[in-house]
Amino acid sequence: ANAARERSRVQTLRHAFLELQKTLPSVPPDTKLSKLDVLLLATTYIAHLTRSLQDEEESPGEGLGALRGDGYLHPVKV
Repeated sequence: ANAARERSRVQTLRHAFLELQKTLPSVPPDTKLSKLDVLLLATTYIAHLTRSLQDEEESPGEGLGALRGDGYLHPVKV
Protein backbone atom coordinates (compact mmCIF):
# COMPACT_ATOMS: atom_id res chain seq x y z
CA ALA A 1 0.00 0.00 0.00
CA ASN A 2 2.82 2.40 0.86
CA ALA A 3 4.63 1.65 -2.40
CA ALA A 4 1.46 2.27 -4.42
CA ARG A 5 0.86 5.54 -2.60
CA GLU A 6 4.45 6.64 -3.28
CA ARG A 7 4.18 5.71 -6.99
CA SER A 8 0.98 7.75 -7.22
CA ARG A 9 2.62 10.71 -5.48
CA VAL A 10 5.65 10.60 -7.81
CA GLN A 11 3.41 10.35 -10.90
CA THR A 12 1.34 13.32 -9.70
CA LEU A 13 4.47 15.38 -9.08
CA ARG A 14 5.93 14.44 -12.47
CA HIS A 15 2.68 15.40 -14.21
CA ALA A 16 2.64 18.76 -12.38
CA PHE A 17 6.19 19.55 -13.53
CA LEU A 18 5.36 18.60 -17.13
CA GLU A 19 2.30 20.87 -17.05
CA LEU A 20 4.39 23.72 -15.61
CA GLN A 21 7.01 23.21 -18.33
CA LYS A 22 4.30 23.40 -21.02
CA THR A 23 3.35 26.89 -19.81
CA LEU A 24 6.87 28.28 -20.23
CA PRO A 25 7.04 30.25 -23.48
CA SER A 26 10.76 29.81 -24.23
CA VAL A 27 10.91 25.99 -23.95
CA PRO A 28 10.31 23.84 -27.03
CA PRO A 29 7.80 21.03 -26.36
CA ASP A 30 10.29 18.18 -26.87
CA THR A 31 12.90 19.62 -24.47
CA LYS A 32 13.81 17.48 -21.47
CA LEU A 33 14.50 19.51 -18.36
CA SER A 34 15.23 18.59 -14.78
CA LYS A 35 12.76 19.63 -12.09
CA LEU A 36 15.27 22.22 -10.92
CA ASP A 37 15.54 23.68 -14.44
CA VAL A 38 11.75 23.89 -14.71
CA LEU A 39 11.56 25.72 -11.38
CA LEU A 40 14.36 28.10 -12.37
CA LEU A 41 12.70 28.90 -15.69
CA ALA A 42 9.31 29.36 -14.03
CA THR A 43 10.69 31.76 -11.41
CA THR A 44 12.60 33.67 -14.10
CA TYR A 45 9.44 33.97 -16.19
CA ILE A 46 7.38 35.10 -13.20
CA ALA A 47 10.05 37.70 -12.35
CA HIS A 48 9.99 38.89 -15.98
CA LEU A 49 6.21 39.24 -15.93
CA THR A 50 6.39 41.12 -12.63
CA ARG A 51 9.01 43.52 -14.04
CA SER A 52 6.96 43.98 -17.18
CA LEU A 53 3.89 44.90 -15.18
CA GLN A 54 5.91 47.31 -13.06
CA ASP A 55 7.46 48.87 -16.18
CA GLU A 56 4.01 49.19 -17.75
CA GLU A 57 2.71 50.99 -14.65
CA GLU A 58 5.67 53.39 -14.75
CA SER A 59 5.53 54.11 -18.49
CA PRO A 60 2.25 52.94 -20.10
CA GLY A 61 2.16 52.29 -23.84
CA GLU A 62 5.73 51.08 -24.35
CA GLY A 63 4.90 47.36 -24.51
CA LEU A 64 6.37 44.51 -22.52
CA GLY A 65 9.94 44.80 -23.79
CA ALA A 66 12.43 41.97 -24.19
CA LEU A 67 13.01 39.14 -21.76
CA ARG A 68 16.19 40.37 -20.16
CA GLY A 69 16.66 37.89 -17.33
CA ASP A 70 18.77 40.37 -15.32
CA GLY A 71 20.19 38.48 -12.38
CA TYR A 72 18.26 35.28 -13.11
CA LEU A 73 19.44 31.90 -14.32
CA HIS A 74 18.24 30.46 -17.61
CA PRO A 75 19.08 26.75 -17.81
CA VAL A 76 18.02 26.12 -21.43
CA LYS A 77 21.18 26.16 -23.49
CA VAL A 78 21.07 27.34 -27.08
